[in-house]
Amino acid sequence: MRAEKIIYGKTFTADCDNSIAEGFAIASGKVIAVGTRDQIERYKTPETKVICYDSGLITPGFTEGHAHISQTVELMAGPVLDGDSIEKCQKQLADYLRKHPGDEPVLGSGFDTGLFGPKGPDKKYLDCVCDSRPVMIMDSGHHSIWVNSKALDAAHISSDTRDPEKGHIVKDDKTGEPTGFLQEAAVYLMKDTLPHIGVEEYKRAILKYQEIALSYGVTNAFEPVLSYWHHEEEICEAYRQLEEEKRLLLSYRIALTLTPDMDPKTFFDRLDNLHREFSGHQSLQFNTVKFFMDGVVDGHTAYLREPYERPPYDCGMAVYDQEELDRRVTMALDKGYRAHFHAIGDAAIDMAINSCQAAQNFVEGDDFRNQITHLQVCHEDQADRMADLGIMAVVNPYWHYKTELYEPLEFPFLGKERVEHMYYLGSYQRRGIVMSSASDFPVTIPPDTMDCLHMMVNRFDHKHSKEAYFPEECISVEDALRVLTINGAYQLDIEDHKGSIEPGKDADFVWLSQDLTSVRPMDIYKTRILETDICGKAVYERNEKKDRGRDLQASYI
Repeated sequence: MRAEKIIYGKTFTADCDNSIAEGFAIASGKVIAVGTRDQIERYKTPETKVICYDSGLITPGFTEGHAHISQTVELMAGPVLDGDSIEKCQKQLADYLRKHPGDEPVLGSGFDTGLFGPKGPDKKYLDCVCDSRPVMIMDSGHHSIWVNSKALDAAHISSDTRDPEKGHIVKDDKTGEPTGFLQEAAVYLMKDTLPHIGVEEYKRAILKYQEIALSYGVTNAFEPVLSYWHHEEEICEAYRQLEEEKRLLLSYRIALTLTPDMDPKTFFDRLDNLHREFSGHQSLQFNTVKFFMDGVVDGHTAYLREPYERPPYDCGMAVYDQEELDRRVTMALDKGYRAHFHAIGDAAIDMAINSCQAAQNFVEGDDFRNQITHLQVCHEDQADRMADLGIMAVVNPYWHYKTELYEPLEFPFLGKERVEHMYYLGSYQRRGIVMSSASDFPVTIPPDTMDCLHMMVNRFDHKHSKEAYFPEECISVEDALRVLTINGAYQLDIEDHKGSIEPGKDADFVWLSQDLTSVRPMDIYKTRILETDICGKAVYERNEKKDRGRDLQASYI
């Protein structure tokens, strides 16, 4: 077979042997040969385009294992309050309001609940910046919302308003008045106060995410659709239209979220229709069911085996009853879907594992690929059970380090012993558990895949600390690259044509500025994505390629 294009450069293939090649040949968007220069030269003709990447490393395209892609709309709708103090967040809001005057509601995101201590944020900090229009700011973890008095009034939330099921309206201990901090399902109470968000807004958000993802070498992405605003129909329609318009460059795999209050028949009828409609489409498929097990530690809503270290000294809350969860997971597997679980606390992880075991014992087959993501508070016995059941770990390496709020935020909730042994990675690797990586975007901004890889190998963030967090959980560069590439493709059921550079697979690859197999581990974070290709076509090129001389340029023959 004749090659239309030949790529020369040091290549990490992510095949079963982690082979390093000198190049590969491409025809009709597929890899047709991988090997040495001499081996690849045989496929060259006078018409073949030859590109030599004279530095760095070529890898397969990366997979994002869990990102709330459609929620990019929040970053486009309003301010991002990511300051490291209350005062800086207030200034960011004031700057936004100065540039966007009017009386329309403001929806923003990004604040860190840890800035406010265990009781969380207060409306007074927003009121002194804006008391004339509703202001609603989602937290960086997307499990709570901080609102001003005008937003509470617009939503008719007062001291008499009761907590919704699986949600909490934080109220002042003395006055009983809402403080402006709404957690979990209580976020939904703000639905009718939001600025308009429709299909067009979600389309722009998905395309914006796509632009960001390609700049970090991501060629495949998984979105577990969850909208506090119940915009699932608009989100799915946005994906449908973009697919029809052939504007989806990544391979997207989508899950719908099944919550306890939903009727299972109605839910699965809807998912079945979407699954059939996009069956066989490369860019878009619906093939997974997402289940929420619990909330988050700093919201006191993660579900734990042992009580929290602060009042009311309970274990948090489970979103599902175990029996009902078992029934619904069994329904999902029986219909051929994968199950994808949000589980932060160890008791929540137990529930997810229990339901997988119950469902897999009932449903015939041995290729379930069920997945648990986040996995913050974990134990060896859980890793053993996950390995036995073939449950994937969709890990969040972006968080596997000691942040500036490590002690003041985590210790009061979990205590020192639990906090110092969170977020397994090496423990899963040693047991043969297949791991993929996730940013949980827009929880992590930016979703820099090289930061992710750096954290897997080093478990420290160069901006905050050079001390590794729980260093026994570090893994090798090669294993980390597999997490980003072939393992992610396996999670999405696309490893037959994505995830590695091998004959017969799509020619998806990334050109990195450094050779990760030889660079000092502590310098991994300095690596940049210079080019991202899908099916042999460059879909992202970093300007740095053109600006930094031949050592970072591809030469064309």
